[in-house]
Amino acid sequence: MVSLSQAKEVSKFLVDRFDPVAIVLFGSVAVHGKGEDIDLLMAVEDSARTPRALESEVRLSLKPYYAKFAIDPIVLPVGLLQEHWRKGSPFLRLIRREGRSLYMKDSVRQWLEQAREDIATANYLLEGGFHRAACYHSQQSLDKAIKGVLIQSGWELEKTHSIERLLAIAEQYGVGVEITDEDAVFMESVYRGRHPAGEGLLPTGDPTAEDAERAIQIAEKAIPACQHV
Repeated sequence: MVSLSQAKEVSKFLVDRFDPVAIVLFGSVAVHGKGEDIDLLMAVEDSARTPRALESEVRLSLKPYYAKFAIDPIVLPVGLLQEHWRKGSPFLRLIRREGRSLYMKDSVRQWLEQAREDIATANYLLEGGFHRAACYHSQQSLDKAIKGVLIQSGWELEKTHSIERLLAIAEQYGVGVEITDEDAVFMESVYRGRHPAGEGLLPTGDPTAEDAERAIQIAEKAIPACQHV
């Protein structure tokens, strides 16, 4: 039986040896924390070498581990991976849904870049009068900024979009995020209104321009603090 910690050990070896773009664990170990073998998808920079040649080199490098457990790596250049994703690969969609990220190159920078992009989108939507969407992108911006600084602190990404949950984790890691409890509750409330199904449950009404402005201000205040942690 293979454990998640053993999968992380293999991932670290591959990172040190091949400097990949990303490594994602999928299969039983990703879902249940243990299984019969380790299934990995490793994305690498585009090169003149064929995917088969790249995968063969990776498999040969893993030979010392085969006495302990089986490893089934899939190695794909980023360009080919993106092409399969655009074509709607069911396999890649399954990995995205059930997989567990073990490594992402420059992950903190990417999270913060996306946070800044979301807040820019929120400002654009506010100018157009799309208050609900502006609130949503403000919440997503804050979500990504906090996740980025948590990953930098050694946190393993979990599937949550709750600001209150992320702030609780940040406190555990000794990471300060510039946001009050009241503002965190407010950001949760505007995020819950992102789907039409949420309407009619409570008479809160649609987000107003003031709500959107407040959401943007909260996120814009927190993001710079996260960048300098």
